[in-house]
Formats: sequence, structure tokens, C-alpha cells
Amino acid sequence: MRKGLFRRTIRRARTARRTGAPTISDAAGKRYRVVPVDDPETAKYADPPRKWPRVGAMAAVWAVVLALGAWTAPGIAASGSEDNEDARDQEATDSVGAALRFLKNGSEEDAERADAALCDGASPQVSSSDLDDLRQSYDEEFGGIERVNLDAGEPVSSVDGIEIAVRVWYVYQSRQESEDFLVTVQEDDGVFCVSETVLQSVEEEPSESGTTGIEEEVDTQAVATDFLRAIVVDREPQTAASFQCQTFTGITPQELNDAITDWAEAGETVIGYLDGFDSVDSDDSSVDAFAADIKLDGDMDIETFSFQLTVQGDCVSSLEGGDDLI
Repeated sequence: MRKGLFRRTIRRARTARRTGAPTISDAAGKRYRVVPVDDPETAKYADPPRKWPRVGAMAAVWAVVLALGAWTAPGIAASGSEDNEDARDQEATDSVGAALRFLKNGSEEDAERADAALCDGASPQVSSSDLDDLRQSYDEEFGGIERVNLDAGEPVSSVDGIEIAVRVWYVYQSRQESEDFLVTVQEDDGVFCVSETVLQSVEEEPSESGTTGIEEEVDTQAVATDFLRAIVVDREPQTAASFQCQTFTGITPQELNDAITDWAEAGETVIGYLDGFDSVDSDDSSVDAFAADIKLDGDMDIETFSFQLTVQGDCVSSLEGGDDLI
């Protein structure tokens, strides 16, 4: 073997060449450069670091603001709107309104609102507690009270103030009774308040001689009302007949009662109401004339019919009308 045929060969490992960032290719052959997250160039445009304590503080502040807004907003809205005021608390704008405010609230178990209608220092003969006692007495008599209706007359000036006659109706189903009041109202610079209330239906105490000493004046409207109520509401034509004058003309109580019975369907329950009662002019000065509406409430229908009555002295002298009923 010839010397020198073999040479010692020293192999050196090749140093890998530096290359750029690695790339990847998609299915279409496009190449994308992969940038490390700690690349200085990328970090230059990265989002700033979060300051979590500050974020928490801001969130807490907004939570407090929203909670305060939810708590105070309804109160602010309510205090700035007059629509939220209860109509029963509004001041009376005239004498009739003041009288009705006292009687209505007192008769509907609201003594506080009734007393708010009184003048300062006023102590009327009929107080709010007296009105409540009247209601309770009718409640026990009727078995309940469904509603209280009021009918006010025209204001009349007097030396004591402004006087208004008011009739209060206590109603339960087909039954209704009334009480008459005389209310005195004071007015001062557009402000109205009640200074006195008297129950007119209370009979005067007789004197030792057995009489009141005053000639009693017949309430002709009360006579007409009792007459018609006995027929329509109580359905007692015999009782109504006791209110008739001997010279009575027109529709008799029995005829009206029979007409109401015929108006109803067979087996139907009918409830009658007095739906309105007004004084009207009469050509005959010896009688007082009235126009009255009655309402018939059946199972299938409700109708109103109009009548005309005259009262002479303390009795009913005529009954006319009732078109489409009689």
C-alpha cells in the first residue's frame, strides 16, 4: 500500500446561516411571516399594559353613580309632576267644591280629608265623625254601602257666608236613602273653606205645648221622591198610593209597577233606580212640578224612562210620561 494514499480528513461542522423569521404557506401558496410575540418591532405597536387597580376603581365609581340615579330619579320625577297629586287633596276652587269636599270625604270614611276642608278653628254641628256615624247606620240597615252620591243646590249669599243645600244619597243595590245638609262656606281671597254644617232632616224638639211654634214647610220634592221610589225601587205600589191626592190623575202606582214587570223578560230580575230628580216650571201656581228619570236594570238590558210629577201640598196630584214603557 502506497504511503500517502490516505489523507486524514478533518470534517468541520457547518455553521447554520442566519435567516429571517420563519414563514408558513397556506393552501394557495401564499407565504406569511411568523413574528414572535417579543419582537421589538411588534411590541412597539402593542396595547399598553392594563392597570387593573385603576380599572376596578372606575367600575366601582360607575356602580355607585348608577345606583344613586336609580334611587333618586323616581322621586325627582314624582315631585315635579302635578299629575301625581290625588284629586281629593286639591284645594276647592269654589264654594260648592268646598261643601262637597267636606261631605263626600266625611261620608266615605276619610275624616282627615274632610277636616282639611274646614276653616281654621271651625267646629260645625255635623262633624266628620257624625258623617261617618250616619254612613254606618245606613250600612247596618242596608247590609252595606256601595256608593255615596251628592246633589248640591245653588250657592246663596247670607250674613253668615255662602250657604249651599246638599243632599247626600246612601246607595246599596236597589235601596237608597238620603239626608239633607245646609253647608256654610267662607271665601277669603279665592280660598274656600267650610265653617258650618247642619243636618236639616233632624226634626226640631217640640216645646212644652207639644209644638215647635213654627209652621212646618212641606218638602214637595221629598214627597214626589218618596212616591216614585216606593214604586220603582221598593216595588210597593200600595205604599205609593198613600202619597196620592184624592184628585190624583195620570199613571197610577199599580199601572207603573205592572209596566215595569212587563218590561222584564220572563224570570228576569229587575232593579229600579231614581236616576235624576229636578224641579221644573209649572203653569199651575198651586202645584210644584218635577221631572224625574228612572233607570231599569235587567239581566239583558238597561233603559231610562222620563216622567213628570206634580205635588200639591203634601200629596202627589199627577204622574205622566214613561214613553216606551207605558
